[in-house]
Amino acid sequence: MKYLIIIALTATLLISACAAPRQKLSAQANVNIKTANVYYAQQNVAEALKYYNLVLEDNPDHVIALRRVSDINMYNAERNPEQALQLNKSAFEGYARVIKTTEGFSKLTEEDFADIRDMKKRKDSCWARIFKIAEDEYIAGNTREAMEIFELAATLYPDRIEPLIKLKVIHQVDLKDDAKAEEILQKIYAKDPENIVLLQELGIFYLNKIEHETALTFLNKAKVKEPRNTNNLMNISYCHFELSQYQQAMDNTMIVLSFDPKNYDALTDAKYIAYKLNDNELALSFLKQLLAIRDNDKDYQEISFLLNEMKRFEDLVTYGEKWHNYDETSKDAVQLVILAAQKLKNKTLETKYVNILKKMK
Repeated sequence: MKYLIIIALTATLLISACAAPRQKLSAQANVNIKTANVYYAQQNVAEALKYYNLVLEDNPDHVIALRRVSDINMYNAERNPEQALQLNKSAFEGYARVIKTTEGFSKLTEEDFADIRDMKKRKDSCWARIFKIAEDEYIAGNTREAMEIFELAATLYPDRIEPLIKLKVIHQVDLKDDAKAEEILQKIYAKDPENIVLLQELGIFYLNKIEHETALTFLNKAKVKEPRNTNNLMNISYCHFELSQYQQAMDNTMIVLSFDPKNYDALTDAKYIAYKLNDNELALSFLKQLLAIRDNDKDYQEISFLLNEMKRFEDLVTYGEKWHNYDETSKDAVQLVILAAQKLKNKTLETKYVNILKKMK
């Protein structure tokens, strides 16, 4: 959408009248501002720009001239793509100066406040266009050019974190420079330490660097803000597991299972953590839950061998037969049922499966 830059002459004259007592101009500059306003009202932006610049030579912070020069630069940026970056930058900087000067006036009127709001919107629009130019350069594969423009955007608006996030991605993904990516992430964190997405990203960044204690610092802060975020809880559990803090790993995994009891990944992780806790009964319970939501040859194998190790032979018969029914080619399943039948002194069952084993290739 084209941005309307030119305004009515009457409005311009009203603003000029308000500003006149606040800012002094030489006699020639007063003639120049009037001439510029006439050309501006006629939408002759080239001539208007020439005379507004003459006014700024007399008073570089003259709010009317500076604002109109910024308006024209913004207007021209839309029509000259090859100069859009520099024109939007000039407009942004011009609006910033006008806003600062206007805010410094005493006894601001409602019109002043309206002007300030309007210029802030235009300044933000210029910045958004600069940011979009950087994104387009990056998409086009011009990484270095994109970096320079993202850095410009970050300089123009130090409080905005979007260009820093883009620079972080470029350094981490494109340039494989983790040190620089980390530096940028920490800058972003300093600006926005309560950002939940940023906390999670920092946690994952350090998790991937195998700095699990540092990762936990950020992941736990994110947990406070989103205590039911499954991915974050699983990452916390993983860090504790890698640090051999198995009970803490289990505690966080169990939080996930408390509100998502059929979460396949959480059940699988809980099973492995239970082994590390030397709690075969707990591991067995998770294996049974996994089998209740899926049929899986590996799970049947694991639960059957675990039941044999635990000398739970009646259960071994149950799951050994289920395994055989699931995979009739598995000799291990048949042999485990035979073993369990022998331990239970169940000759009928033993004979049945011995005959099955004989028929298997």
